Amino acid sequence: MNWCMIISVLIVVVLKVVGMTLFLLHFPQIFGKSNFSFIPTESYGTVCPAGWDLHQGKCFLLSIFESPWNKSRSFCKEEGSTLAIVNTPEKLKFLQDIAGAEMYFIGLTYQPAEKRWRWINNYEFNGNVTNYRQNFNCATIGLTKTFDAAFCDINHRWICEKNAK
Repeated sequence: MNWCMIISVLIVVVLKVVGMTLFLLHFPQIFGKSNFSFIPTESYGTVCPAGWDLHQGKCFLLSIFESPWNKSRSFCKEEGSTLAIVNTPEKLKFLQDIAGAEMYFIGLTYQPAEKRWRWINNYEFNGNVTNYRQNFNCATIGLTKTFDAAFCDINHRWICEKNAK
């Protein structure tokens, strides 16, 4: 037997196994946030459906498709959720981090009669919305790290939110 050949093959196999393991462990850092998970999203008895991200007892789904705001809201409703209500700085930072450079509809709309922004749960919004123009009555987050006004009939991705089980 050729011991040099056997040792060479073993070294190649070990390097491939180590390389693949490192690749899989660092896949999210290399390629950014993906819409699938290698392991279930589970923490202290709370679970999110496959493809949803867990944060502080809430599950979040970032769409990979684009739709107008009303269709986005309907999609979330069909999933037993709502468009995301970003009511804490921690939630905003989490969603901005996973949204990256994409624009995502959230559950914030401008009420022209009241001349103010409200969340879809009817709570008043106390922050700032940039880029507001007439008929830009929906809001997005992601691209500029701020709340941006958007035309509701333009297609954007969206973020759904529901309680973890």
